[in-house]
Amino acid sequence: MAFLYRQLKIITLLFSALVANVNASIIDLERSNQKVVQIAVKETPYSLSPYASRGLDAQYSHLFFDPLVRWGQGGELEYRLLAKLKTLKNNKIRFHLKKKIYFHSGNLLTSKDVIWSLNEARKNKCLQRKLQHIVNVKRINDYQFDVQTELTQTQLLDYLSHIFILDSAYYKKNKIDHHSAQTALLPPIKTLPLSGTGPYRVTSFYADVNLRVEANVSYWQNQPLFKSLNFVKIKSIDSRLYALLADDIDISEAISNKNINSVYLLDDKQIYQTTSLNALFLMINETKNDLFERRTARNAIHLAINQAGMLKHILNGTGTFSSKLNVVASDMYEPVYDATRAKYLLKKMNAPKRLSLLVMTDKNDHSQEVVLALKNMLDKVGVKLDVTEVDSIEQWNKVQFNYDLMLANWSSPLIATDNVYQDIFSNSLLSGYLELLFEQQKKPLTMAEKIVLFDQYQTSDRIVPLFSHNKIWATDKQFDLQSVFSVTATPYWHLLNLSH
Repeated sequence: MAFLYRQLKIITLLFSALVANVNASIIDLERSNQKVVQIAVKETPYSLSPYASRGLDAQYSHLFFDPLVRWGQGGELEYRLLAKLKTLKNNKIRFHLKKKIYFHSGNLLTSKDVIWSLNEARKNKCLQRKLQHIVNVKRINDYQFDVQTELTQTQLLDYLSHIFILDSAYYKKNKIDHHSAQTALLPPIKTLPLSGTGPYRVTSFYADVNLRVEANVSYWQNQPLFKSLNFVKIKSIDSRLYALLADDIDISEAISNKNINSVYLLDDKQIYQTTSLNALFLMINETKNDLFERRTARNAIHLAINQAGMLKHILNGTGTFSSKLNVVASDMYEPVYDATRAKYLLKKMNAPKRLSLLVMTDKNDHSQEVVLALKNMLDKVGVKLDVTEVDSIEQWNKVQFNYDLMLANWSSPLIATDNVYQDIFSNSLLSGYLELLFEQQKKPLTMAEKIVLFDQYQTSDRIVPLFSHNKIWATDKQFDLQSVFSVTATPYWHLLNLSH
């Protein structure tokens, strides 16, 4: 009897513990349902349309709309509104939509909405470049449509991951202008200004102040754990962190890498870094100065640059460098820094005592700190640097070849290799200089040939990728940001979870 009593007591204790755990989980779930997650951001949306001229940032687009496909955390393509596809003859791909998916308005998603959204996307210059190789889109029925394209399937899906599907009937009926902007002078939006298939709806939108959203109870997938999110604009990078430390907000976008060590010391806060395709490039312009037609002269400039020092002191270790830009998998290496040899080579070649540098200013790519570092490093090898800054692509394109050196940032949300290189070659601040170098081949070049040449330009120090940098988020430890970000560093906020 004593043995049986002990066994029953153990079973009772185990059952009590199980019930306590279940109750704790229920309480956590109830708290998450009730909590408004406060997220500090650099900018709130200019417009609530993904096809506005200034565009809707990806983190906001994914709140309200779904694409046909999107990139997951591990670099895999996730089918969203797309159920399946099949490759047909004559460069055609047949798309099959998932059924019984409804927009916020209650309208049913069909292939008409996809075709209408693609046509609207073509009116946006940036998206037009992504869709220019789609030859034709033809509706087959409510859930099937054919796409004729010059692209590979991977390239096509990569581009389509940036195209969000809108409720065509709703937008046409209400005559919604994609380019209309909300200003701080207007009252907050509280009525439905959009209709997508996404996990959240707009509760209120006050331009330059905040955007508040609540879960779409009719969402076609699982409901978000957190029912309400409030995106608060805090422009100052330091103020965002102070707001987090004061517990005024729960999650902060883009904090300074100079402050991460102070956050690491706190028991209730943590840092999360996202990596994406980006690089800060230094171009050595051989067309401006005959000296730089010599590889030794270009190498001397590279030897004078302490890349490891910039990674340590400017990025505080929150980035990487590589021997050449490899969009598939960056090759880590320790770049050579030899100021003594650089000074010797430049003196032996009777190099100019002054060189000019053109910089595209960008508050997010550390360009100001890099310029100061470059001036100091080149000064050590006997070269003074005269710096000119521009803040528009038009200015850059107009004057870029008038300078010995050019400094510009490049980043891409694309994943398919050919798409990424196409973006660099045709749609970046490097494009003009690269086109000039490609023309030296005096023949039409295939994409494969351009990629080989681009690698050679880096090896021969015509183009030097100085480093790539991570984006740094800070958060209260109760939140798990690991579950939120895609391989392209895009946050899917409906996946936000609690830490375990």
